[in-house]
Amino acid sequence: MSKSIGDFPCRIFKKTKWALKEAVMQSYLSAESTFLRAFGNRCLLLLFLCVLSRTGSTTGKASVLGLSIDISPGIIVILGPILAFLFLISLKLEADNLMAARHDLLNQNLRAPKIRVGWWLYGLFALPTATAVFLFWQYLTKLVPAATASTPGADCNTFDRLRYFGDFGLGGFPTKYCIDDITAGMPWIYPPFQTYGYILLMVGCGYLTFLLCRDWSKYR
Repeated sequence: MSKSIGDFPCRIFKKTKWALKEAVMQSYLSAESTFLRAFGNRCLLLLFLCVLSRTGSTTGKASVLGLSIDISPGIIVILGPILAFLFLISLKLEADNLMAARHDLLNQNLRAPKIRVGWWLYGLFALPTATAVFLFWQYLTKLVPAATASTPGADCNTFDRLRYFGDFGLGGFPTKYCIDDITAGMPWIYPPFQTYGYILLMVGCGYLTFLLCRDWSKYR
């Protein structure tokens, strides 16, 4: 009887320790679920921008600080690869936080759950890079010099897009969007410097995607 009473505090301690470990596990799984939801939501936004880039004369709307701003397909094409790269940077930082949480589990001698990762998840990780490549292609194929007071506009069918890579004499110029020949609200571009900037952004997106895919088993 006395031995049973003496073991009672020990049993309480073990149950409390196990409950704390379970709480840590639930916190880890919640953080992982939040990360995947954030990744999915940002991928949906990038896919939506890709759709808007193909809408021609239809102009998208954005709300900034309570103001509604018109966004032309050209603006989306110009800013889309930059946005995809910034999204991947923020998501990589969040994934690194998952790594820290996993280390906490291991330090408490609690094994993190091991679940086989499906290929669909790696496809999700690759979506921001894929959208950056898609929007870069729109930049190459759908933006041409617009007419100005001193120079005529380029023809969408005959303009040599290789000039965006090698003609350093182009300088900056206003653009025309080749879907519906839009000129209103279109941005200026500065090839070939801007072209190579996009290439660096896509390489950066691909590298961050590689890191996420390589290390995901560590987060899991």
